[in-house]
Amino acid sequence: MKRILFLGVAMCLAYGLQAQTVEQRYQQGNALYQQGKFAEAAAAYETILQSGYTGGEICFNLGNAYYKTGNMGKAILNYERALRYLPADDDVRHNLQLANLQIVDRIDPAPRLFLWDWWDGIKDVFSLNGITWLTWLLVVLFLGSIALILLARTYVLRKSGLVASIVTGLALLMGTTILGGKIMDANSNEEAVITAVIATAKNSPDAKSSDAFVIHAGLKVRITDSIGQWLRIRLLDGKIGWVEIRSAERI
Repeated sequence: MKRILFLGVAMCLAYGLQAQTVEQRYQQGNALYQQGKFAEAAAAYETILQSGYTGGEICFNLGNAYYKTGNMGKAILNYERALRYLPADDDVRHNLQLANLQIVDRIDPAPRLFLWDWWDGIKDVFSLNGITWLTWLLVVLFLGSIALILLARTYVLRKSGLVASIVTGLALLMGTTILGGKIMDANSNEEAVITAVIATAKNSPDAKSSDAFVIHAGLKVRITDSIGQWLRIRLLDGKIGWVEIRSAERI
């Protein structure tokens, strides 16, 4: 697998003694991975997540460890989580693609207008935090350019402010649109990965209900509803069914 990412010393500075313990666990996990003890490395990384710490680097390394143990469900789950923190990271995308080649199910997505694929591609370039900070920066720049127009004493400066306001205004419009799309995705489109080796989807949230279809570990699905210990999922091809909560984990 491609690179192992390392946490910076900033974690220790930010969180004090507890963070030092987390850093030690992280380094322990890295050492175990390099020794070929992949199951033990995964366990070490999992303890960090259980402590409430998370991030793209931890999820990426955890995905690598699970990949090496052959647990494609957990590997893909953690690569997908890492991708939300590091949407432009080539290594995360590469390893996710490798893991997806190992799963049983091949689901062809339902046809849709190419503009939606184009729009999803643009949104995937940014993380939610990244586009939030970028939008705030564009707000500051736009307000600064407006102030330049109002306060400048020369024609050249006012013209420069006008050009800057147009450019930053258009960029701000695009940024807020992408931000809105990312927020909508985060709030309305819960996704999960099947972690059970085999999961039988039912036509209703009842173990005695008739079978809808069978899916396997590593498949990414969309959650559309939940009742008790059941999740209503939708596949890329539009199929809908109910699976037990223990069969899947939310990304």
